[in-house]
Amino acid sequence: MAQPKTKNWGLQAALCVGIVAWQIYDMATATEAPGQALSLLHYFLIFCGLVGGVGALVMMARGKSA
Repeated sequence: MAQPKTKNWGLQAALCVGIVAWQIYDMATATEAPGQALSLLHYFLIFCGLVGGVGALVMMARGKSA
């Protein structure tokens, strides 16, 4: 029998932190002001990364596998 696949919440949290750090770095080192649509996309990706990271940390603290 195949074992059920478990989620690796630590990996998900690390990826979310990496995405947030990348977006903040990209915004901080821009040489010219981005357009409004690109700014909204940056902020949306930062928000999603933070929500995903916090959710992964909560699930990791609860000890849930799926």
